[in-house]
Amino acid sequence: MLFGVFIGLGSYFLFSRDLPQLPNDLRKINLSLATEVYSADGERIKVLGQRYPVPLEDISPNFTNAIIAAEDANFYEHKGLDHRALMRALFMNIRKGKILQGGSTITQQLSKNLFFSFERNWVRKVKELLIAFQLEATFSKEKILEAYCNQIYFGNGAYGVEEAAQTYFRKRAQELTVLQGALLAGLPNSPNYTNPFVNYERSIRRTEYILTRMVNEHLISSEEKKEALSSSLELSLPREDDNPNRYFLNYALGILERKYGKEFVHFGGLKVFTTLDTRLQDIAQRSALSHLELLESKMVEREGKKYLQVGMVSIENQSGAVRVMLGGRSYSNSQFNRAASNNRLPGSSFKPFVYLTAMERNGYNPASIVKDEPVIIEIQGSSPWEPKNFNDNYSGDIILKKAMMRSLNSVSAKLIQEVTPEKVIKVARQFGITSPLGNNLSLALGTSGVSPLEMASAYSTIANLGIYNEPYFIERIEDFKGNPLYENFYHGVQNYAPKSIYPLLNMMQGVIDEGTGRIVRQMGFKHPAAGKTGTTNSFKDSWFNGFTKIFSTSVWVGFDNNDSMVDLSMKGLTGASAAAPIWTLYMEKALQGKSQINFPVPEGIKFEKVDVHTGTLADNQSMETMNVAVKEETVILPRAIEASQLSIQQSPIDSAITSKLTNVPSP
Repeated sequence: MLFGVFIGLGSYFLFSRDLPQLPNDLRKINLSLATEVYSADGERIKVLGQRYPVPLEDISPNFTNAIIAAEDANFYEHKGLDHRALMRALFMNIRKGKILQGGSTITQQLSKNLFFSFERNWVRKVKELLIAFQLEATFSKEKILEAYCNQIYFGNGAYGVEEAAQTYFRKRAQELTVLQGALLAGLPNSPNYTNPFVNYERSIRRTEYILTRMVNEHLISSEEKKEALSSSLELSLPREDDNPNRYFLNYALGILERKYGKEFVHFGGLKVFTTLDTRLQDIAQRSALSHLELLESKMVEREGKKYLQVGMVSIENQSGAVRVMLGGRSYSNSQFNRAASNNRLPGSSFKPFVYLTAMERNGYNPASIVKDEPVIIEIQGSSPWEPKNFNDNYSGDIILKKAMMRSLNSVSAKLIQEVTPEKVIKVARQFGITSPLGNNLSLALGTSGVSPLEMASAYSTIANLGIYNEPYFIERIEDFKGNPLYENFYHGVQNYAPKSIYPLLNMMQGVIDEGTGRIVRQMGFKHPAAGKTGTTNSFKDSWFNGFTKIFSTSVWVGFDNNDSMVDLSMKGLTGASAAAPIWTLYMEKALQGKSQINFPVPEGIKFEKVDVHTGTLADNQSMETMNVAVKEETVILPRAIEASQLSIQQSPIDSAITSKLTNVPSP
């Protein structure tokens, strides 16, 4: 026993040196500094952990009895540690092989709120227990219970019982009924899982369990339990929150909570400065809503009203700062973040990575000739793959740039067959695509799910001529005294030489100027820009990913249930008709007042005018011509000169290189 006393005293002196000092009044804990979140344009967009404490006499016994039954039945008997509850929980968890019960008392749970550190180990647990002992020795049970009721989180942004009563029932905490008190008492253990706004049945089951606990602890009678269950809950409707910033906020806070812990983020008195531009976010939502409503007015009527949804991300190219994240058309109707979800297929907007792989690994260039024709590709152990062009039209011999502009499926299929899907996946990874990608030929047509966040980041790398900036949401974090705790220092990684990327960029400019994305120019957008449309089978997904020198923006449009998007004339909605107009409306406003900045042409690039159907230098016989950007070492042949004649003036190696770089045969 004496040895145990020495061990206990030694542990106390070891851990007590840096314990936080208890306040004279526990209500000061309730007024701990809230965390403030700011946008990049200086607006305070969120206050976390803000509480509205009330004295114990203004809290209904119907709640305090319920919370004691739910969390700490022996609250009035123990001195901070409930040995029986701890052993019972330990036995249950060992028997079941997983953590099902906790043995923390109300006092121990309260003590956690005095800790705002990064510690997540047994040392912190010991310190919390020591604080619990101090709380019990310093304050009455009533003061501890009052502080706890004002501290705990009830979900839906409600901290403390007064705000919880207002959130769920539109009444004061002192007015709670037995049924309402039991429901609230069931929330702190798992506020999201038992949220009555999200899963009413699950919440009621938890409420019934709390009422049973109250009966077992002799806090109410069996008759009172029956009366409570037969009474009206009077659950209010959730407050509508249609703030478009919430998608960004929740995503950014999720990153911080996973890194630092929820307690530290919400109750640390921090100042968090994000990359969000609230002006651009508002423009994005208004642009999306206006076009979605226009599309819906021209679409086939469906059983049960189904709304088109949108996912949208806009990134500042120079830094990788995420300025806009729109996860849906209305946050109040759906909190699911489609901008960060990778469950939708990108379609043809994935093709730039296929084309770049072919240019980098197999010597193709924008003037290389490929044959656009029906394709049948034999696949071992499976049926042949027959990718078809949109509207089943084919053009024969055509240069690679024109194939990109017209988004020809047959060409992309041939290219990936030649370079292999493995190499395309490696290239996509260097552009920041992290989602699982299928190692199959159909990847050429964008059959693996990605997120708008990934696509905006990947296209930003093209805009940066090969420099990848990891997208980020937090600029810096300060503590309550203004001391810096974190600051983002962006530094891009040059994954590709500028002259390797610029030909691809120039091809994608052609998509907007004269290709499948020409709706952008038809709507009057004048800034130099590049991009790519994307449409999946049966018109289930519509994409437009594009960029200017300043911003890269990705837009997805579709139905959550994967329904086809068809208008009244039974015409499917494509990337050009559904997503590109939203991109254009947003980018026009986002760049309003800014100069039209051209993409810089890197050293080692030259421009040539070529025949679209022969890939040779254009002449008087050329029916269709096009300017292409190629590396300076690329040789474009005049129509009149045969490769065999050219070889007289070159070494065999040069001749082979020239042949591969000019008129590449169909794969």
